[in-house]
Amino acid sequence: MILVFSKSGDPSTLDVMRWIHHLSPARVVRINADEEYHVELTFADDDFLVRVNDDEFRLAEVSSAWLRKGGFWFKGLFPAITAQGRPALTRHLSQMLERENRTLRDHFHYVLRKRCAVLGSAHGSTPNKLVVLEHARELGLSIPPFSVSNLRSHAQSLAESDRGHVTKAMSDGLYLFDTTESKTGYFTYTEALGPQSLEDVGTRLAPSFYQQYVEKAFELRIFFLDDQFRAGAIFSQNDEKTKVDYRKYNNERPNRVIPFRLPQEIEHKLSLLARRLDLNTGSFDMIVDRRGEYYLLEVNPVGQFGPLSEKCNMAIERMIAERLIANER
Repeated sequence: MILVFSKSGDPSTLDVMRWIHHLSPARVVRINADEEYHVELTFADDDFLVRVNDDEFRLAEVSSAWLRKGGFWFKGLFPAITAQGRPALTRHLSQMLERENRTLRDHFHYVLRKRCAVLGSAHGSTPNKLVVLEHARELGLSIPPFSVSNLRSHAQSLAESDRGHVTKAMSDGLYLFDTTESKTGYFTYTEALGPQSLEDVGTRLAPSFYQQYVEKAFELRIFFLDDQFRAGAIFSQNDEKTKVDYRKYNNERPNRVIPFRLPQEIEHKLSLLARRLDLNTGSFDMIVDRRGEYYLLEVNPVGQFGPLSEKCNMAIERMIAERLIANER
């Protein structure tokens, strides 16, 4: 049996499940983090029994699990508690129940990883970008010089320097689709740092991440699964709209994307970095400058791989499906 943990709107999850059903008769149970379920669970004797709506299973039946998206998929186990007229007690009880939920979640992931083959990592789903860059540097990967400051004077000095700089979120940034009647999307991007960036900004601002801009020949989106790498070169530099951040897609003239073979030295260092971060799948973002130097930007354990797979004919979804059914008994 294969467990799939995801979110309801993720098309890549559905594509992988189609491949599983094509390649194997294995039973697949999918649980989405953004859906409400009737959940019954019991942990005992190093095993667990779970019923999610009409699906019931024991850990002993699970050969593989894919932690595609989300952190804990059993909502509503701990009901909200309100102590009437006692706000301090209400806050304390809410915090205590959150700790209980976190303890249960961590134990669930521990037992799951100990007893079956797990692809993905709930704990590594949002790695600290700054720590990742430090690890990369320690392993000999080049990274663009960066700084963090809450001083306008620091940002001003970077904006006025001869070397260009960009600014972006230290974490994942904003990525939201409003599914109400407005049907609006909200996103943050990597932006060039210039004088206009500091208009109406006081002497201090929120701590902000700045990175030296590297004039790139192209950028790389690299999917990895264990020690297998599939890379695509994105020629975003040739379009002013996508030059700084290729996610500002030009739908009228899309960036050219082609399969790319990574040097063995880069693959080796990325493998070491993935192990250090306790990740067995995800995507690395890199850029290659005009001198052929490779720079790591970040790692995304749950990034979208569908466009790369489709444009470069890589069948990444089949790779994942084969990994999940390999342990079927």
